[in-house]
Amino acid sequence: MNRELFARLRNVYNIKFKAYKPITTNAYKLVCDSGNKYFIKRTNLMTQQKYQFLYDQGIKNILYPIRNTYGKFLTANNYNSFYVSNFINDYTVVNEVKAVNLLDELANVHFNTYFKKQLSVEMSRRKMEELYEYLQYKFNALEAFVRTVETRPFDEYSIIILKNYRYILDGKKILAPIHRRLVSDIKDKKSVNFAFVHNNPKLNHIINSAGQRYLISIERSKMGISSLDLAKFYIECEDLNLDFKSIITDYFSKYEDDFYQEYFYFLVLLYYFKGFVVIDKDYITAQNFLYVSEGIKRLFNDFNLKDRN
Repeated sequence: MNRELFARLRNVYNIKFKAYKPITTNAYKLVCDSGNKYFIKRTNLMTQQKYQFLYDQGIKNILYPIRNTYGKFLTANNYNSFYVSNFINDYTVVNEVKAVNLLDELANVHFNTYFKKQLSVEMSRRKMEELYEYLQYKFNALEAFVRTVETRPFDEYSIIILKNYRYILDGKKILAPIHRRLVSDIKDKKSVNFAFVHNNPKLNHIINSAGQRYLISIERSKMGISSLDLAKFYIECEDLNLDFKSIITDYFSKYEDDFYQEYFYFLVLLYYFKGFVVIDKDYITAQNFLYVSEGIKRLFNDFNLKDRN
């Protein structure tokens, strides 16, 4: 916080506060003499358009910033922009309930902002080809690494790596046919639902207050395919005791075909493989293998993927 920002709060929001408390490096809690509490966060200018779009679409489950005296959700402050909202205490609920609430509110936004759009042959196919090349590079590097591990004396690290490598191969095996089907859909210029996706669906990005639920922190949001939110939601909540097959399959059942769930599988596997950081046969690499392989094994078990292809 700085003096110029203090002045902007007084002039543009008519807020005079007596104290503030940092929440993150870009967010603060403000306390006024009146006892009112506010939340202020630095963000980028594009966030104004995102809030305005959701507001114009009549989306109710977003915690909108307070409009400034110019009627804007955001206020420019030299090279920074920021917004101010009422500070709302989040009621404590168990994480499993919060996760289900989060998915419900994401679905609310998805199904109230969607529009049909053909997949772009030029852009989408190029992106898929880039991802395929990246994954091939990753798989080749992993295979070469595992071969070096096999030639060295076994220890507690190599055992973990070699024991879990088969799950990596399972993921690779199922990823290839999914990729081919997605590329085929792109070639056919398949018409799919695009919608407003949060793109950062974490449990602390939903607030429960006085019987209402609000999504917050939409800075990373964009127009895209809702499978992106579902994939990130699944990985975010992977340690929770949830019936993922039921709640996620129920979500995708609202679509006319299996494109969206296939894309979900592809994205989950992609994020897990992206998480591989292989340095040498050490503790970090062994734990990395364990985390990724456990994630892939869980995905296969949750959705019975072993029975496919």
